[in-house]
Amino acid sequence: MATIGSRTFNLIEGKYLSLANEEYLRPLAIANDWTRLRLGALLALTPNGGSNLSDCSLQLGVCSKATPFANTTGYGSATTTNYIGCDFISKADGTGVPGTWIYNAGSGGNNRFSNTYCAAVRRVVTTRTFQITGAATGMIPTNAGTLPRRGFLFCDITKGSPNYTVQAWLGQSTSCNVDLKPDEFLDSLEMTSDPTALGNALTKPTAAVIACSEVAGAFDTLSLYWNRAAFAMEVYALAAYRMS
Repeated sequence: MATIGSRTFNLIEGKYLSLANEEYLRPLAIANDWTRLRLGALLALTPNGGSNLSDCSLQLGVCSKATPFANTTGYGSATTTNYIGCDFISKADGTGVPGTWIYNAGSGGNNRFSNTYCAAVRRVVTTRTFQITGAATGMIPTNAGTLPRRGFLFCDITKGSPNYTVQAWLGQSTSCNVDLKPDEFLDSLEMTSDPTALGNALTKPTAAVIACSEVAGAFDTLSLYWNRAAFAMEVYALAAYRMS
């Protein structure tokens, strides 16, 4: 079960939602009235000492809500109604097999995880389709060390017919050097150009194009899924912004 916790960053306490092999779902106030939607998460990952984390799945996307909402089935369900989003830790073969976050010990306690591939993912019931992006090293910070930090993940989804376009952004070494606060996260989320982190560029893999539609269900609910129970993901902010 997801829990609420707190951690201190630069003498300021920050509340977080801890996800451990769990999915967080939230209906969008705009429902499916969007053409291009930007989703974002401000987060930090629990490390395993100085080891890599294998068999990881981190998904941020949209799915279809049910009535009552408690019956909504997102990416992590065996009976997903309809889902599209970004797989932030994918393998190069594009099969959707959970990937590995590579641990990087930075100077001054600036520890983080990196990976090379993202993918667009579509899921209807148990059928999953993946489209890999080009290689680009993206990073997220850990919540441990002498200087705990938080970092951004963004996912743009643009509707099309029959193809949707999914664009990911992750942190890189410069954007992981500082703790990023919720107000800075929201400022970046609403940038009409490529989002940055305090002026520092984010890693932008090539966009992935994948066949999709809302025939199976309207894309009206935000979904964030993390599959590792032993190494929780701390989520400090989660947002959706209608670009068009």
